[in-house]
Amino acid sequence: MNNMFETRGDMSFQADAEIIVQALNNFYEQSIAGEGRVIQQPPMSALIAEMELDSLVRDGGLAGKKLAQFIDRYLAAITRIYHPANIAHQQAVPHYMAALAGLVDNFVSSDGSIYEFGPASVSIEYFLINWLLQKVGWRPAPLNPQRAADEIRGGGILTNGGSLANLTALIAARTRIAPQVWREGNPRDLALLAPAETHYSIARAAGIMGMGHSAVYSLETDGRGVIIPDRLPAAYDRIEADGKRALALVANAGSTAVGLYDPLQEIGAFCRERDLWFHVDGAHGGAALLTNKHRRLLQGIELADSLTINMHKLMRVTALCTALLVRDAQSLDQAFTQKASYLFYDKEQPGFDFHHRTVECTKSVLGLKFFMVLAAMGEAGLAEYIERQFALTAEAYDYLQSLADFECPVEPQCNILCFRVKVAGDIHLALRDRLLARGNYFVSTAALNGERYLRLTLTNPATSLDDIKGLVREIREVLDSDRPGDSPEV
Repeated sequence: MNNMFETRGDMSFQADAEIIVQALNNFYEQSIAGEGRVIQQPPMSALIAEMELDSLVRDGGLAGKKLAQFIDRYLAAITRIYHPANIAHQQAVPHYMAALAGLVDNFVSSDGSIYEFGPASVSIEYFLINWLLQKVGWRPAPLNPQRAADEIRGGGILTNGGSLANLTALIAARTRIAPQVWREGNPRDLALLAPAETHYSIARAAGIMGMGHSAVYSLETDGRGVIIPDRLPAAYDRIEADGKRALALVANAGSTAVGLYDPLQEIGAFCRERDLWFHVDGAHGGAALLTNKHRRLLQGIELADSLTINMHKLMRVTALCTALLVRDAQSLDQAFTQKASYLFYDKEQPGFDFHHRTVECTKSVLGLKFFMVLAAMGEAGLAEYIERQFALTAEAYDYLQSLADFECPVEPQCNILCFRVKVAGDIHLALRDRLLARGNYFVSTAALNGERYLRLTLTNPATSLDDIKGLVREIREVLDSDRPGDSPEV
């Protein structure tokens, strides 16, 4: 039987790789030039037939001409993330170094959890965690993990997404307040404090942990969905009056719908007074930490106990890559207490094992792609990109606010911007459907205070204000063609 390096006629790994690279380069060049639709959604049955999945699985031989044909058909049905009109979701427009890192990692098939499986990959993750800890203002871990130290040192892990990072942080908080949980089960008196605008992964984590959604107590917010610090004592007293214990308070940096930052300084001081675990979900806006201009948005972050940051949102890294950082590494090291004799035992350790810090057993190598992007752009280059996207969002806000027929609910603080058309009735879900059907602009939607808005997330370095102006023209065109008069339906 041929191995993957043996020649198949004139084909080989290198030749097939060149087919893929050429197809991807064509896809990138067309996308960044704004050619064709940014999104199209044909019926799934048609796509399965078009890509000839049945025959390829039955007959095999995906190489050479077959491979070229398949990858062209595949890319033709992919939403064009690099297209300037891709302004929908908080998903990174990746630097090509992330893709090359993925190729390396997928080829060598390392593991990110145990040092002996991949010394280089684990070392890179350990280095990046320390780099991020210093950005937060927490003490990094020693390069010799076995060195005893009395002082509190930070720690962390890279996970597959913000939901898993948030869950892990709350598990650590629960273990802290209920250390017998792994043997005796979940106490029935635990509760969480979080604003209504927090990401749904927080309520999901409460469900996974056996607490239930009713254990999540909503914090009072202002009209923008931002936590009001003066109302925190009342929320905490409400939990105690119900005979429950608060295991953690969750704040946003920034919120999912509109990207606003909670006042971390005041919230952190409140949590310190009550010895309450303070978790900051910075999946959407934590990248501001890397800039000099916008770091102020996270003032007080050093008071937190844990922080989630997604690299696959505003750091040019492919999905998924999330950092969970903790102020005290021991809180994460003690979060899980399971045993596995083939992995967990005393041994000569020239490096560090991450497996005791994660829900996962085998863990993806996530640090390589983040490191290669960071090393290609440099700290200053990545910060400049983040600042550019924030500035473009502010410019788009000023433009939309200047139009008589558009309005924004809040002034943006990061790269997320919500807006609506000033018309009677809630037309915005239907309007988005019409825009997606045309395929020229890819936008998302969100609700705030019961109102539905169109939502822009400007992660694309190819997007400019001209693209936002083009979107406005298209919206007006859709409205003019679909609803004549002043108050029709879309």
